[in-house]
Amino acid sequence: MADVDMARARALMAAAGLDGMVVVKPENVQYVSGVHPGPASWLWRRAGPAMVLLPADDALAPAAVIPDTQEVAFRQGSDIRDLRTHPLWIEIDDVSGLLADDRPIEDVIRVAAQRRPKPADRPGTYDLDRCLRLLSDAVRERGLEHSRLGIELDFIAANDLRAVRDRLPHARFVDSTRVFAELRAIKNAREIAALRLGAELTEAGLRYAVAHLASGMPAAGVALAYRAGVIEAARERGVASLEATWDIISVGPQPWGRGMTTAQVEDGALLKFDVGCTVAGLEADVGRTFVFGRAREYQRRIQDGLLQAHDAARAAMRPGVPISEVFHAALAAMRAAGFPTYTRGHFGHSLGSDFGHEEWPYIEAAEHCVLAQGMVFALETPYYIDGIGGYITEDQILLTPQGHENMNTLPRDLVEVR
Repeated sequence: MADVDMARARALMAAAGLDGMVVVKPENVQYVSGVHPGPASWLWRRAGPAMVLLPADDALAPAAVIPDTQEVAFRQGSDIRDLRTHPLWIEIDDVSGLLADDRPIEDVIRVAAQRRPKPADRPGTYDLDRCLRLLSDAVRERGLEHSRLGIELDFIAANDLRAVRDRLPHARFVDSTRVFAELRAIKNAREIAALRLGAELTEAGLRYAVAHLASGMPAAGVALAYRAGVIEAARERGVASLEATWDIISVGPQPWGRGMTTAQVEDGALLKFDVGCTVAGLEADVGRTFVFGRAREYQRRIQDGLLQAHDAARAAMRPGVPISEVFHAALAAMRAAGFPTYTRGHFGHSLGSDFGHEEWPYIEAAEHCVLAQGMVFALETPYYIDGIGGYITEDQILLTPQGHENMNTLPRDLVEVR
């Protein structure tokens, strides 16, 4: 079922002066409906293939415009009852209850087609105009065609927005990006469990990669070992909800650019792992730094300063604290550790289901949003130094009534790998 808290959603819409929202971003469609919107939304990441109309008035039922391929999934997994379907390029027949050993398959297919008529004009991908007709019908039936409607302007393409406005010329469309950012910043039990599992699988991938390091191994091989470790851990645990892995790994003295991916593991090389995986739509994000062989004193001094910054930031994380205070705690600790010129734009970010693994709010100097129970952050203290390499310590932090919980267990010191 949907992750969205509808009471909070309506309160946020009221605060923003919205009569409802037209939800078009694929992650947000899944967030409010509880069902994956289908391949068309994810392939093209455009408005149209799947949309949800979410009225602010709880007396008005929501409606979803979805591909016909997703109808069964929505009827089984969503609380939205008003479903309006349109065809994709994908061909689907339903022969349930028709198969028999003595019945030619051609007859079975013919009967199935009669039972469930198929569109004569199936599109090559999807028909945006048909999708928007369905949406505008739902808006007008609820008397919202002259209302103020939110839509995610951080996502929708200019041409798609123009088409939406052409279909609903009297509605006023305003940005609902912030509404979704605030909604998704507070995680429910399912989301927290998925992020916790993601952290565990990510750490398993890190352990596997480090255990298989060898002198001369290319950076690409290190990345492949990490991915293999995550997948193997998911296989051993029977985790069917693992969807993907991602990694930003640097080996050696160049933390960015071509050198980060062409370097090989050698004595004294730093290995920065900024890595994660996607579990049940939620993006885990963990960071650790290792050194192959014996660490130099200067390498340890930098790591020690970054750990002091991480500790100071984590100590500040509890409900009711402005996020900017966490930023300033980390920055002050790193500078006090002997690095007064150290600068950083943010020290982490919320985690969620967005495309990529970073969501608002960010732990930055200008962010005065207050920490609240149920938020989950990737708290990070990175440092990138050409000539030495990349550093990162990053943990997933859950805000609890008493303060916070660290979802990670791996050591945070500069571990030597031999």
